[in-house]
Amino acid sequence: MNKKLACFLLAAVLTAAATGCSKGDDTITADSIETGFLNTDGFDYESADLSQYVVLGTYEGLSADLAKVNVTEAELDSEIDNLLSSYGYYEEFTDRQVQEGDTVRADYTGYLNGVPFEGGAATDQEITAASGTGYIDGFAEAFIGQMTGVEFSFDVTFPKDYGNAEMAGKEVTFVCTAHAVLGDEYIIPELTDAFVKDTFGYNNVEEFRILFRDTVEEQRAYENESAMYSSLWTQIVEGSTVLKYPDGEVDRLYNESKAMYQYYAEMYGVEYDVFLANYVGVTDEQLKSDSELYVKEDLILYALIEALDTELTEEEYNTGRTFLARMYGMTEEEFVSYYGEETIRATLNWEDVMKTVASKSNIKEVNA
Repeated sequence: MNKKLACFLLAAVLTAAATGCSKGDDTITADSIETGFLNTDGFDYESADLSQYVVLGTYEGLSADLAKVNVTEAELDSEIDNLLSSYGYYEEFTDRQVQEGDTVRADYTGYLNGVPFEGGAATDQEITAASGTGYIDGFAEAFIGQMTGVEFSFDVTFPKDYGNAEMAGKEVTFVCTAHAVLGDEYIIPELTDAFVKDTFGYNNVEEFRILFRDTVEEQRAYENESAMYSSLWTQIVEGSTVLKYPDGEVDRLYNESKAMYQYYAEMYGVEYDVFLANYVGVTDEQLKSDSELYVKEDLILYALIEALDTELTEEEYNTGRTFLARMYGMTEEEFVSYYGEETIRATLNWEDVMKTVASKSNIKEVNA
């Protein structure tokens, strides 16, 4: 399956499953993965006597709906339109100077004392040639007046309070090439035999529609199952009672999340609270309450694993990893490298537990 085609279809199911779908739709979800069900450095959930921390609510005989998969022609057409839009591009101009406010497609490499530094290079990066566009002072502005296709260099200095202490206050040299200036018109390709053959390797549009429908239906089935699991999970979480929280665990998660967001806030050059509001969609108080919820969910998950006597086998892990990698259009090596084994294992562990819960529940198939 084409990688971009498959990635287009998968709507953050991995992250949602890893967090039990309890957090919501934040713009940035890295904290959901890092502080969800992983807990590599904190409280030992697997070995602790969890009965002193949590009383499980009902986890048998629950009820939930499972939506049937029924992809109509109109829905298929809409998915295809969205896919084509994702392959769209802006017209490009390769024969003029860059003007202030232009967006350019460029390559750049940064050098510190003549040596490329980590994180200082990019290829085909879209950069708006103006101040206040998210780069350190002088970087984006240096593109103004440059001719497309011509390499140029310039020196800039990282701010003294830059988030990366190794680069803070250092003067560096960037070598750049603006390959093209992007125009205002967004061009969406047409669905033709030539397009599907060149892009996806299908013989014609008819074959593409048949196989793309299969992919959409498989993805929809997985999403519907995940939504059903999440409904059951919410009932269990709401019905469970935390007797006490492990010493320091909530503060540990909160402090880790806060430190991460403070780091990114410094990199973006904005205040911590502003970063949370604009980029994450939460307040600091919500971050605290989220941390408490994560610990509650971890306690419940591991208590469920013990109560149901479930265990994700290596065979189940390998099979699940293969399935998810295929859904993402990646090789397994790429998939593990991108998400990390712990996150994938946590996701599949949660799904394994919820599959057992579902087998003991009243699941009603309904029309979507």
